This record gives sequence, C-alpha cells and structure tokens, in this order.
Amino acid sequence: MVAPRRAVLRKKKAKTAYRTAETAQVLHMFAKSSTDTTVKEASGNANVEAWILKRAESEAKSISALGVAIAANPEPASPELARSLQAEENWWRKIERELPSLSSTEVAEMLGGNPNNRNLASSQRAAGKLLGYARRHAIRYPRFQFDMHRGTVLPVIAELLALTRGLNVPDEDVVLWMGTHSSAFADQGMPVDYLKDPERLLAAAEDHFGAIW
Repeated sequence: MVAPRRAVLRKKKAKTAYRTAETAQVLHMFAKSSTDTTVKEASGNANVEAWILKRAESEAKSISALGVAIAANPEPASPELARSLQAEENWWRKIERELPSLSSTEVAEMLGGNPNNRNLASSQRAAGKLLGYARRHAIRYPRFQFDMHRGTVLPVIAELLALTRGLNVPDEDVVLWMGTHSSAFADQGMPVDYLKDPERLLAAAEDHFGAIW
C-alpha cells in the first residue's frame, strides 16, 4: 500500500525536526515495513509516524522553554551547564515516577491533623523528623517515609536525617540517594528497600555521604 503524499511529507518534516539516534532507528523500521501491503502493517506505520510527530513536538517545546530560561539569565550559560541541568531534571522526573510524594496538606491529613494546617509538615521537617524536598516552588514529602496504615512516620527517618544533616547533606540529595541502586547492598538494591532494616540503611548512608561530604 502506497502511503498518501501528505503522510510522506509529514514524515519528512518530523524527521527533520527530531534527529536523534532513537528516532533514526524508528524511522529505519518504518521505512522497512512500508514495503508490506497488509492493512495491519499500514496501521502500525501510522502509529510510528504519530509517535515521531509527538516526540518532535515535545522536543520543540523543550527547546522553547530552555531558550526562554537562558535568555532571562544575564550571564552566558555553557552547553555543559545546560546538559547538566537537563540531566538533573530528567533524574528528578524518574525519581518522582518511582517514589511518589505527598503535599503538605496530604501529610497533615495522613498524620491525623487538620488538612488545612500546612505548618504541621513544615515544622516536622524543620525539626528533623520528616524528609522533604523542594520541587516546583513547593515542598514534597516522599511516601516511603510513612507507615500509611498507622498514619505515622517511620522512626528511622529521624535517625537518617540526624546523620545526613550532621554531614550538611541537603535533603534533596538524600531523596535522590534513596531511589538509586547502591553497591552498599549485596543485591545492589536501593536504600528505600531497606527502610525496615535501619542498621543497614544507616550504615550505607554513613559510608556514602561520609565519603563525599
């Protein structure tokens, strides 16, 4: 089945707008499968093309947003800095997908307080009893630190924060570490998987942060 001329033009436009290795590989698969004549394969090709156009649009939005941010900065930004910031943002998005968090309102409600009392979470955080991190002009509190059934904070959190804050480690770095596979554990697991084994968790934290801070 020969693709309509309009579809061919859209494909070429997407290829020009989004040139990455991943897209190039998909385009290769698309070109290879376009010689087949079944309706099912033609439908698959359309899905691939839609995916390419979606990624191209996403890349265009990212470039536009970065351009505005860079233009607002009076100092020139190096390519290395831009790549570093984007890598950090990508990592945070990965962490947030894998380690859901609560708002201050949700924390207050979960701990049995007034949902409108946002100061409950912030005061507990300031006292070193709650782990929170700044994200998009708000403070988020990872769910992993709570016993959701009892409505309490796991005791190990206060111990962990006493250790890391004593080493001047930002809470954001602690959150990132909790969601990263670590050689400190025999199974290369993540620290978040050892919340029920406080001794091993704290020993791993001391070894990790004590060596770099």
